[in-house]
Amino acid sequence: MYPKNITTILIVLGLMSGALHAQQSLLQLAEPDIVSLVKEDDRSGTTRFSAPLSLDIAPAAEPDTYSFENGEWTWSQTFSVPNATGLALFADHLNLPEGGHLTLENEHGSQGPFTQADASRKARLFTDFLPGDKVTLTYRGPLPETTPFHLWRMDHVYRPDRWKNPFDKDFGDANSCHVNANCAEGDGWDDEKSGTGRINLVVAEGVGFCSGNLINNTAQDGRPYLLTGFHCMDGFTPLYDLWSVDFGYTSQDCNNPTEEPVPTKYIGVEFRAGLQATDFMLLEIMDEDFTAADHYFAGWDRSAGGVSGLITHFHHPFGDIQKIGVSDAQGMPILNNQITWNSGVVTPPRHHFTMDYATGTFEVGSSGSCYFDEDHRIRGTLNGGNSNCPGNSEAFVGRFHLSWDTGTADSTRLQSWLDPLGTNPMTLDGENLLTKRFVKGTVSLAGAPAAGVDITYQWATGSVTYTTDADGRYYGERPAEEATFAISGVYAEDGSLTNGVDVGDLISIRRDILGLDTLSPAERLASDSNNSGTTRVSDITHITRVILEVDDWRGRPNWLVMPFGFPIDPTPVNPETPIGISLNNRAVQEVEVNFYLLKTGDANGSAGNE
Repeated sequence: MYPKNITTILIVLGLMSGALHAQQSLLQLAEPDIVSLVKEDDRSGTTRFSAPLSLDIAPAAEPDTYSFENGEWTWSQTFSVPNATGLALFADHLNLPEGGHLTLENEHGSQGPFTQADASRKARLFTDFLPGDKVTLTYRGPLPETTPFHLWRMDHVYRPDRWKNPFDKDFGDANSCHVNANCAEGDGWDDEKSGTGRINLVVAEGVGFCSGNLINNTAQDGRPYLLTGFHCMDGFTPLYDLWSVDFGYTSQDCNNPTEEPVPTKYIGVEFRAGLQATDFMLLEIMDEDFTAADHYFAGWDRSAGGVSGLITHFHHPFGDIQKIGVSDAQGMPILNNQITWNSGVVTPPRHHFTMDYATGTFEVGSSGSCYFDEDHRIRGTLNGGNSNCPGNSEAFVGRFHLSWDTGTADSTRLQSWLDPLGTNPMTLDGENLLTKRFVKGTVSLAGAPAAGVDITYQWATGSVTYTTDADGRYYGERPAEEATFAISGVYAEDGSLTNGVDVGDLISIRRDILGLDTLSPAERLASDSNNSGTTRVSDITHITRVILEVDDWRGRPNWLVMPFGFPIDPTPVNPETPIGISLNNRAVQEVEVNFYLLKTGDANGSAGNE
């Protein structure tokens, strides 16, 4: 019997040209060949339950495209797929005007309303599913000035045996062997529960579920790393900007709730690292609304050897509310054999633990959940195994010890991400943390590092200054909630006025003025000592007076500290003025801005570090 990977994925085949039978208000899409899809399922062992159909629909930004009803403009389109059990839509190029929103509706319920704030960082939107074979998408709001969205895909549920209707959900869809996380078995684990997420996967081939946990790093900076399973995306084409993570999708007590819990949802992740051999994947949540203080960042132990004592994990089987699983007294011994998975992947010997359950079990959607030892530290992630209900369940868990540094690149090992301080600890405890954000960069002079340069970031209510080290680098914390800054730099205010400034510069400037030679934009900027926006005879006169020590730079900085990429052609006036930057996403962990130095009056770039 092959062990099963436990990701729910809805896979697309290439048979979705999606021929449209157009009517004014109804588009009926051709049904895929379900027999072929099911045969492919049986052959590959996947757990898909839907297949995508191609769309290419974008309402024009013209009044006759819309209707005016009840004080707002509306546009709607109904879609139908024969024999569909559920339908969902995907939009890209989302550009909804303020006050505009989209809603997906049918006789069973609705999804939305969705506004521009719901767009992914790539301006895409996934509506999630409604049951039934017909849905209507409606835009309501101001008349758009540009095309407000483009519909490029519809997902069609063709396996009702594998899909859970969200409007019929009784929080018992996971099998009867599962135990809710807030039953007595979960007492004392509240922190770890708050850091356990349901991952909603979106790939080019479909949609599915996995589970994962927020994990701490040695900087303890609240960086939202999420540890899950590599096979959650292995073999697929992930659309990471549409992935979302739900926290707090949990019953309040041991009983199934009468109403669905409302989770805290964050949209958009980035892949950081992963390794098939131990089935780990590290993601970073990129939602700017992520708040570290609301969640717990789990600790970890990268020790070698088996794990004794009771092992505990929290997970979302079939995307259901959070469940708990607990091992028997044997803990997690190392599995000496290789594993041949039903997907054809072979993982090497001694790369996984094996664990038998005393409480609970696992199912599709539990993939990637973290397994904790009695010290509440992560020791591995769920790859798959043999799940039985009733009966004994055996899980195969990728070893954290090998995930740490087995990989040879940053993208294949945890160490590069979870130990940014380079302290190489064997263990790290979990913590409740605050969100921190950082800035970093370098300053150079003619390609060489420049030490002692002060870089200032200023915002509406404050500022912070960083100083470059011997390698010309600066690094520091910035306010996590700010997205707009003014940046500026200062170097050697009291340094020599004539460092690199001599008669040779005067000759270079004169030849440029006479058209006998051409200064580069940077050389012209350095030569424009009177901030006129061009090189003139008056600059030659001014620089001469400085060389003769009868004048200074009259308010212009001795050194200009310029950000790389800032336009300097034509020559800017008052280049020392702080330059504004605005972050598209303030959740970016590190903002990098690099600078270079120009010495005022030094037209030929001969100045050296002070």
